[in-house]
Amino acid sequence: MVERTAPPAEIKLTDERGELPLLKGYLETLMSGLRLAATPDDATDSGQMPERVFEVLTSRDFCYLSKTRVAPYRPSILAHVVESQRRASPIHFFYDLGGGYHASTRPGLEELSFEVGLAELFVLSQISSFSARATRFYPHGVRFSLVIDNMCALLINDIPLSSTLAYCDKLRRLIRELRLDAVVDVLVESEHISTSDFDRAQDHATTDAHPLDLTRKQHDNVERFLGRPCDETEASERTRKYLSVIDVSERLLQPLIEGVHMTQRATDTTICFRPFPGADSRIQCGEVVLTKNNKEKLHPILMTSSNRRGYSCRRYRFPDLFSTISHVTYAELTP
Repeated sequence: MVERTAPPAEIKLTDERGELPLLKGYLETLMSGLRLAATPDDATDSGQMPERVFEVLTSRDFCYLSKTRVAPYRPSILAHVVESQRRASPIHFFYDLGGGYHASTRPGLEELSFEVGLAELFVLSQISSFSARATRFYPHGVRFSLVIDNMCALLINDIPLSSTLAYCDKLRRLIRELRLDAVVDVLVESEHISTSDFDRAQDHATTDAHPLDLTRKQHDNVERFLGRPCDETEASERTRKYLSVIDVSERLLQPLIEGVHMTQRATDTTICFRPFPGADSRIQCGEVVLTKNNKEKLHPILMTSSNRRGYSCRRYRFPDLFSTISHVTYAELTP
């Protein structure tokens, strides 16, 4: 497969619309929050600590589930917290961030993206905020491992490892640039698991060859992660491959995940953790951009192939704020 990379971004060097100061002010506020130190809370005793951690983790800032819906995850999470407390070690969280790239917002017109950007900045801001709040009553703090299942990207959508590893390098550089490497690291699937491991673990029994009956939404999702249109047969084959590969990936990664396993969307076994304020979606499905609400206030949204048509986009550089992020996109609703 020919390696797919994002085309040169249309970067705004001038600011005819006066958006630059507003965007920069928003980003400066976001960046300042990354460096807030925790204030110890002497009122919390050791017996209350696990419940306090769970309370913060499931607050609206970090979790979109109701109190009733978070209840099934409580025993497992508390057990991990109590074990960390016994060892006097940081509470370890493993957070899935996708295959090491961002899906196309316009399949066939815009390529896949292997850049880190506003999405990753928000993820690190969320982690920093949670860390500061948890450390108030747990002095040993927390540790986050960002899980990148790039073998899945290779085996499902033929995404070259060279491209996803380049993304991981940039993600690690951003973590260092923000001085968060004491709290955050990156767990890359291909650095621990090979295609041979998948071959040995996969069930090679004959499967039904009939095409899957995909909805239009499911078909669109296949195309956005391929970065191009595809017919129904290919979409069906890719979806079937996805179901098989993801199952094997989860089994192979499990021994490496010794802590609280979290995903951006909750599953039967993993609680959710918002990648940006208000989010209930997965950042790898597109690009996180800034836009204005009806009160003219900036806020982040996830732009995907589903909602891209409704916006005009402009990209801006902020080299004085960060070097790893090439641009930030401002999206404006079109009339």
